[in-house]
Amino acid sequence: MAFNVPAADTTYPVQHSIDVGDGPGHQVRIFELKRKISNAQANCEGHKVTESRQWGYSDYVERNGRSWGYGEHLLDNGDRIFFVFDGTTRTVAGPNGSPQSTYTGIDLWKGGTGSYQRVRGIERQTAAFNPEKNLNEATFEAEYGFEK
Repeated sequence: MAFNVPAADTTYPVQHSIDVGDGPGHQVRIFELKRKISNAQANCEGHKVTESRQWGYSDYVERNGRSWGYGEHLLDNGDRIFFVFDGTTRTVAGPNGSPQSTYTGIDLWKGGTGSYQRVRGIERQTAAFNPEKNLNEATFEAEYGFEK
Protein backbone atom coordinates (compact mmCIF):
# COMPACT_ATOMS: atom_id res chain seq x y z
CA MET A 1 0.00 0.00 0.00
CA ALA A 2 1.37 3.43 -0.89
CA PHE A 3 0.16 7.02 -1.10
CA ASN A 4 1.40 10.61 -1.24
CA VAL A 5 -0.07 13.59 0.57
CA PRO A 6 0.59 17.09 -0.82
CA ALA A 7 1.07 20.06 1.48
CA ALA A 8 -2.35 21.46 0.50
CA ASP A 9 -4.03 18.39 2.07
CA THR A 10 -2.17 18.56 5.39
CA THR A 11 -2.75 20.70 8.48
CA TYR A 12 -1.41 21.02 12.02
CA PRO A 13 -4.67 21.55 13.99
CA VAL A 14 -2.62 21.78 17.22
CA GLN A 15 1.04 22.32 18.00
CA HIS A 16 2.88 23.75 20.97
CA SER A 17 6.63 24.38 21.18
CA ILE A 18 8.66 25.07 24.31
CA ASP A 19 12.19 26.45 24.29
CA VAL A 20 14.37 24.22 26.47
CA GLY A 21 16.93 26.96 27.15
CA ASP A 22 20.02 24.77 27.35
CA GLY A 23 21.28 25.98 23.97
CA PRO A 24 20.18 27.90 20.88
CA GLY A 25 17.29 26.40 18.94
CA HIS A 26 16.52 23.52 21.34
CA GLN A 27 12.75 22.96 21.49
CA VAL A 28 10.37 20.24 22.53
CA ARG A 29 7.02 20.17 20.78
CA ILE A 30 3.71 18.34 20.84
CA PHE A 31 1.56 18.29 17.74
CA GLU A 32 -1.43 16.91 15.91
CA LEU A 33 -1.08 16.38 12.17
CA LYS A 34 -4.09 15.74 9.93
CA ARG A 35 -3.86 14.58 6.33
CA LYS A 36 -6.63 14.12 3.74
CA ILE A 37 -5.68 11.43 1.24
CA SER A 38 -7.22 11.85 -2.19
CA ASN A 39 -4.87 9.74 -4.33
CA ALA A 40 -4.61 6.43 -2.42
CA GLN A 41 -4.82 3.23 -4.41
CA ALA A 42 -7.06 0.44 -3.15
CA ASN A 43 -5.26 -2.02 -0.87
CA CYS A 44 -5.44 -5.82 -1.14
CA GLU A 45 -8.84 -5.81 0.57
CA GLY A 46 -10.20 -3.21 -1.87
CA HIS A 47 -10.19 -0.26 0.55
CA LYS A 48 -8.51 3.13 0.33
CA VAL A 49 -7.01 5.29 3.06
CA THR A 50 -9.01 8.55 3.15
CA GLU A 51 -7.43 10.31 6.14
CA SER A 52 -4.39 9.95 8.38
CA ARG A 53 -3.83 11.57 11.78
CA GLN A 54 -0.78 11.68 14.01
CA TRP A 55 -0.28 12.87 17.57
CA GLY A 56 3.35 13.24 18.46
CA TYR A 57 6.35 14.76 20.10
CA SER A 58 9.59 16.20 18.80
CA ASP A 59 12.87 17.08 20.47
CA TYR A 60 14.81 19.28 18.07
CA VAL A 61 17.86 21.50 17.95
CA GLU A 62 17.35 23.82 14.97
CA ARG A 63 14.82 21.25 13.65
CA ASN A 64 17.29 18.36 13.82
CA GLY A 65 16.44 15.44 16.07
CA ARG A 66 13.82 12.86 16.93
CA SER A 67 10.05 12.78 16.44
CA TRP A 68 7.75 10.01 17.70
CA GLY A 69 4.17 9.31 18.64
CA TYR A 70 0.94 7.64 17.60
CA GLY A 71 -1.30 7.66 14.58
CA GLU A 72 -4.21 6.16 12.71
CA HIS A 73 -5.28 5.70 9.12
CA LEU A 74 -9.01 5.94 8.38
CA LEU A 75 -10.22 3.73 5.53
CA ASP A 76 -13.15 4.36 3.19
CA ASN A 77 -15.22 1.63 4.91
CA GLY A 78 -14.83 3.29 8.35
CA ASP A 79 -12.16 0.88 9.66
CA ARG A 80 -9.06 2.30 11.31
CA ILE A 81 -5.44 1.13 11.38
CA PHE A 82 -3.44 2.19 14.46
CA PHE A 83 0.32 2.75 14.43
CA VAL A 84 3.24 4.08 16.43
CA PHE A 85 5.86 6.16 14.63
CA ASP A 86 9.46 7.01 15.31
CA GLY A 87 11.96 8.83 13.15
CA THR A 88 14.49 11.58 12.74
CA THR A 89 14.55 14.97 11.13
CA ARG A 90 17.39 16.58 9.25
CA THR A 91 17.37 20.28 8.42
CA VAL A 92 19.74 21.96 5.98
CA ALA A 93 19.93 25.40 4.38
CA GLY A 94 18.01 25.47 1.10
CA PRO A 95 19.10 27.27 -2.07
CA ASN A 96 17.70 30.58 -0.79
CA GLY A 97 19.18 30.06 2.70
CA SER A 98 15.89 29.13 4.37
CA PRO A 99 15.75 25.87 6.36
CA GLN A 100 14.54 22.74 4.57
CA SER A 101 13.51 19.88 6.86
CA THR A 102 13.02 16.22 6.02
CA TYR A 103 11.52 13.62 8.35
CA THR A 104 12.30 9.93 7.76
CA GLY A 105 10.67 7.33 9.95
CA ILE A 106 9.00 4.00 10.46
CA ASP A 107 5.38 3.39 11.43
CA LEU A 108 4.60 0.07 13.12
CA TRP A 109 1.02 -1.04 12.59
CA LYS A 110 -0.42 -2.38 15.83
CA GLY A 111 -3.98 -3.39 14.93
CA GLY A 112 -7.16 -1.55 14.17
CA THR A 113 -10.92 -1.80 14.02
CA GLY A 114 -13.26 -3.99 11.99
CA SER A 115 -11.45 -6.29 9.62
CA TYR A 116 -8.11 -4.68 10.61
CA GLN A 117 -8.16 -5.74 14.28
CA ARG A 118 -5.32 -8.19 13.67
CA VAL A 119 -3.32 -6.21 11.13
CA ARG A 120 0.43 -5.92 11.66
CA GLY A 121 2.77 -4.07 9.36
CA ILE A 122 5.61 -1.70 8.74
CA GLU A 123 5.27 1.59 6.90
CA ARG A 124 8.06 3.85 5.72
CA GLN A 125 7.25 7.55 5.93
CA THR A 126 9.16 10.49 4.45
CA ALA A 127 8.01 14.10 4.75
CA ALA A 128 9.26 17.54 3.81
CA PHE A 129 7.95 19.98 6.40
CA ASN A 130 8.06 23.38 8.07
CA PRO A 131 5.86 23.59 11.19
CA GLU A 132 6.17 27.39 11.35
CA LYS A 133 4.52 27.61 7.90
CA ASN A 134 2.01 24.78 8.56
CA LEU A 135 3.69 22.89 5.68
CA ASN A 136 3.95 19.10 5.47
CA GLU A 137 3.98 16.83 2.42
CA ALA A 138 4.55 13.12 2.85
CA THR A 139 5.00 9.78 1.14
CA PHE A 140 3.95 6.46 2.72
CA GLU A 141 4.80 2.89 1.67
CA ALA A 142 3.49 -0.04 3.73
CA GLU A 143 3.73 -3.80 3.88
CA TYR A 144 1.28 -5.64 6.12
CA GLY A 145 -0.38 -8.92 7.00
CA PHE A 146 -2.87 -10.29 9.49
CA GLU A 147 -2.21 -12.33 12.64
CA LYS A 148 -4.10 -15.61 12.80
